[in-house]
Amino acid sequence: MKVLVDTHAILWWLAGDKRLSRPAKRILEDPANRRWVSVASLWEIAIKMSTGRLTTQDLTLRTIIDQLSEQEFVIRAVRVADLLQLEQLAEIHRDPFDRILIAQAIEEHVPILTADAIIAQYPIKTIWKK
Repeated sequence: MKVLVDTHAILWWLAGDKRLSRPAKRILEDPANRRWVSVASLWEIAIKMSTGRLTTQDLTLRTIIDQLSEQEFVIRAVRVADLLQLEQLAEIHRDPFDRILIAQAIEEHVPILTADAIIAQYPIKTIWKK
């Protein structure tokens, strides 16, 4: 299975957070799945860490990237085609990071692993159920 992982799901996975749903955990723990993390998510983490809006237990952006690499997650670049897709998105979600993830999921024809109900309002599949 191919899946694009939302930012909160990445952080919850790495922290062992109980908010991660069982289906999400099963997908993330299986290296046979192609688990994509967008550069946009890493950018969001970096911005929120640097402004103090995100605190993580002993995690830095470098340790997050290293852990994702060790666990064979694929870091997905933002491409021009994603931006063209973004331009076409309905104004349902206001968060720019979520909007680029939605565009990437549409472009790649993959579901997003997310607890964000607003994302589910777009014409893409989301995975989360408890």
